[in-house]
Amino acid sequence: MSITLINPSGYPSVQDNLWSIAYSSNSGQVDFKYVFDVFVDGLQLVRTKVFPEPSNGRGYFDAMPIVSNEITYGWFVPEFVNGMSLTQSDTLNQKTYQLRVGEDYSGTTYLNLVSGNVTTYNYSAPLFKRRQINIGQKDGNWLTNRPLFIKAKRTDKILIPFLDITGVHFFPEVKSYNASNVLIGTFTDSLFQGYKYNEIDIGVEAINTYCTVQSLPQIITNATAYYTVQMQNAPTVSSIIRVDIDCNPNYTPINLYFINAFGMFDTARFNLASRLTMDVERKTFQQRDYTLNNTTVDYYDANNVYNESKINYGSKSNHNYKLTMDYPSDAEYQWLAELIVSPQIYAEIDGNYYPVSIKANNYEYSTYTNNRLKVFEIDIELNQTRYNFKR
Repeated sequence: MSITLINPSGYPSVQDNLWSIAYSSNSGQVDFKYVFDVFVDGLQLVRTKVFPEPSNGRGYFDAMPIVSNEITYGWFVPEFVNGMSLTQSDTLNQKTYQLRVGEDYSGTTYLNLVSGNVTTYNYSAPLFKRRQINIGQKDGNWLTNRPLFIKAKRTDKILIPFLDITGVHFFPEVKSYNASNVLIGTFTDSLFQGYKYNEIDIGVEAINTYCTVQSLPQIITNATAYYTVQMQNAPTVSSIIRVDIDCNPNYTPINLYFINAFGMFDTARFNLASRLTMDVERKTFQQRDYTLNNTTVDYYDANNVYNESKINYGSKSNHNYKLTMDYPSDAEYQWLAELIVSPQIYAEIDGNYYPVSIKANNYEYSTYTNNRLKVFEIDIELNQTRYNFKR
């Protein structure tokens, strides 16, 4: 008797199929079944018995429906502790499981005849080039699909993730330029000690706070028109992000922080008009609108206050925002599709972070060729139901 196991390799996505293939020389036995046990952190999650595929005698098992439930999302940290660094972890966005394979035939079950560990990564499969694109290709770079040109206020947070699977010690390099494109300041300093998953704030306040923590002069001053951020450890360098400072916006922007296609938080800035609306759901009951007295039937009292024919005894309200983004590029429209399908989104309003839901159920990947310049509008619902007066 021999049994072999082939597990997913490379950088498999926990949000896509995780097929394992087992083959036993006993697969021809009557009523033969493969026994697949899934363990995470030493805890058994499931045991599944699978009949072999008739054409080749192999057992196929997809662990995705089980393992994907082990990913957690409740780790949003918007406020900087050490300036730029918000969250650093080696296990935040991945999950390792152990698959143990046995056999069942002739009324006897034989467990754990072969086993193997699989590390999965929390990213979604793209529409095109599925299985050709994986999270490992982002190693040593920004973990986002957004165009790396950003316009922001000095007070904006710009959350963007950085991936370092191989554990290299990266250094942030920030360069500050004036309106004449003259370099007026630069610094390179130690920030990440080889963590795999890094959530970073590259906004002005975060960078200047980091400079202060490191006893360095603040690099972004009133003379700064734009600045660039790059992570590096020669010869490895990341892409360069350029941030143009929006000094006098006409509107108060609302930033949405959302889980992107790679399972980390990205920032979408809606810098045009925002409109707050309210939906009210009322509970009522009917009553007669007159009072029966000994000698009269009255419809109002001595103060000319009329009787109610309908009583509003309870209501609840849900609030919504219509947000507008100023003329996204074609690449930004591609990236913003991740916002529409994001499982977790926070809106920053007056320094507070409110969980919201996107109300749209369809999305157009707009292009300049098709639509020319076109603003991007979405409706969001604040997940903050309020219950009003009861009578």
